Amino acid sequence: MNWQALFDALLAGVALTVAWQAARAPALRLACTLLGAAAVLGTLRFSGLLPLPSLHQLMSMLGAAVALPLLAVAVIWPEGAVAKQRRLAWIFAVVSATLGMMIVVQAGLKPWSTACALGAVVSLLGMGLRRRDWTAAAGGACLLAALLTFAAQFRLVGFQPGDFLHIGMAAGLWFLGRWDQRRRLVELRLPAAA
Repeated sequence: MNWQALFDALLAGVALTVAWQAARAPALRLACTLLGAAAVLGTLRFSGLLPLPSLHQLMSMLGAAVALPLLAVAVIWPEGAVAKQRRLAWIFAVVSATLGMMIVVQAGLKPWSTACALGAVVSLLGMGLRRRDWTAAAGGACLLAALLTFAAQFRLVGFQPGDFLHIGMAAGLWFLGRWDQRRRLVELRLPAAA
């Protein structure tokens, strides 16, 4: 197994674990599941087991244009209807996917998914800093660093730009998973204190 497949597998493991643990946060769960699905396809692609680059690219585009904005909504407005209601999280995802496909595929504006991803992680980072929520801010910072190193095509001996993308995204999702767990613990303690 090469580094690309290994780091995609790492991202898949972290994303799907956070999705599994986020049972009470449907938007967070759906966003992490979409990112995990793209990473699973990347693992299969780079390991040579299922060399379907176009399917992996499609899921990666949906991860950028749908999952990262949904993740930002889940963290920025955790009490909002989209974050808490499965049906509305799915509606958000389907509308975002349809809009993204029309803009990227039909109109040929490939930077759309990159703009969605950057807007989402910058918003997430900004919210974390403004609220002094250091766990959410760390998640946003890791995601932003991952996107920027990938965009800059940063390379290091033996590592490709996609490797840094997957490592940074895995770290960001890990922090956001900790953020969700901490938030749920606070919710459980509030009724007891009242």
